[in-house]
Amino acid sequence: MGSIRAGSLTSMSGYSEQELRAANVNPETGLATDYLNLFNEAIMLFEMGLDMPDMAEELMDWRRRGYVEHFENSGFEQKDVVIASYRASPEAVRKPFDEACEKALEEFESGIHILLSSNLEDEVAREDLAVRLDSMKARVVEMDAHIHGRAERLENSLQNAVDALF
Repeated sequence: MGSIRAGSLTSMSGYSEQELRAANVNPETGLATDYLNLFNEAIMLFEMGLDMPDMAEELMDWRRRGYVEHFENSGFEQKDVVIASYRASPEAVRKPFDEACEKALEEFESGIHILLSSNLEDEVAREDLAVRLDSMKARVVEMDAHIHGRAERLENSLQNAVDALF
């Protein structure tokens, strides 16, 4: 679980391993890191918005977009490669990734809404927003782990950390 043989993905997607790599697609999972740009940009603006409320307003244009929708509406040159490899990715890879993405989209949408409606001069609100920001960053790490075929290792290390607390 978590990855597939690159040869099977290339035959299913119709693209060579070299073409997948050129499109920033992990040939083991069929997933591309460029999707994370949607979230990384929001994190950057969120961080700046905590200190400069005018920057937070830049997030008013942020829209949740699923993986395929993100690439379909992007100017990414190799989006056909990215979408085909995603669709060729087995359900055992794609389903947990999609679930992680949905959680991230919900958390980002909620966090951005709260940031935009918060009084940033209120210290309690700022602390809450900082906690939300940390959680949003953790969601990106989780999606990255799926993209790179490390989701199980990440889950195990998180479980070990929780177990160590008790």
